[in-house]
Amino acid sequence: MIGILAGAALATVIALGTAAFWLLRRGGGSRLHTPEEAMQAAGEALTGFVPLSAAVGRDGQAALVFGEGLRVAVVKMRRADAAAREIVWGDVRATREGLLVATGDWRLGTVLIAEVDNLDVRRLAPQLTRG
Repeated sequence: MIGILAGAALATVIALGTAAFWLLRRGGGSRLHTPEEAMQAAGEALTGFVPLSAAVGRDGQAALVFGEGLRVAVVKMRRADAAAREIVWGDVRATREGLLVATGDWRLGTVLIAEVDNLDVRRLAPQLTRG
């Protein structure tokens, strides 16, 4: 009887360890911690993009990067690295959860910049909000 219980306990521990490992790998385990990291990712991924400022989502999974010449990029964390795409400002929508970006890229999909709002954009890139 003790052998059965010990085997069941061992199987449970292995199953929980496997599930935790899978969830960490699936979620990427990596985040954008600073605006500088987001700016570096955009600058490296996009030819000729000169980043000036960035707004990183609260969850660290995505950021908006503002560049010279009214250029805007979205950076999204994927597994261990970041992917960046240039977007037009019209593709950004404000929601209660944050800014929602329609990238037009099937690999990135629609990206949520969590808990970033229009006031953050006005502070970081006032040239985009002047009418």
